[in-house]
Amino acid sequence: MKRVVVVGCAGSGKSTLARELAARTDLPLVERDGLGPMGSAEYLEALGGLAGRSRWILDGAPYYLDDLIYRAADTVLVLDYPKHLVMWRVLKRTLAVELLRRPSGAHHPNPAALWRDETHPLRWAWTSHQARHQEAQALTTRTDLPTTEVVHFTHPHQAARWLSEQ
Repeated sequence: MKRVVVVGCAGSGKSTLARELAARTDLPLVERDGLGPMGSAEYLEALGGLAGRSRWILDGAPYYLDDLIYRAADTVLVLDYPKHLVMWRVLKRTLAVELLRRPSGAHHPNPAALWRDETHPLRWAWTSHQARHQEAQALTTRTDLPTTEVVHFTHPHQAARWLSEQ
């Protein structure tokens, strides 16, 4: 395992799993949210460069260059958890971010955004969960990735068990 993509709905634990796997494997961690605005030239260039590297973990789906990154990856970890579980996780994170006034990943304090901003993590998890589930299902059935192992987790216990074996 040298080139890994971790995908899933907001609140599924992508960043946590990616960080823990990076610590265990010494693979460099690349956070998709740190590559620039999604779809921008900067983002596309960063993802294209990543595909050419020999070792990495990408935390987040490689939107706009899916085929390139998934074909370059040897492992795709799909966190496809029930909506109630991811909503609970995002709610806990939102409360911690807002009450402690400390950011957590791409989640920054802004209580007013919860009600206005469609990209607020709580609203985003609610509205995008079904689409992420469908993407997960599609990834697990792709036949054009013969050298890529797609590991589909439907509960955090499965991911934890898998991680403990790494």
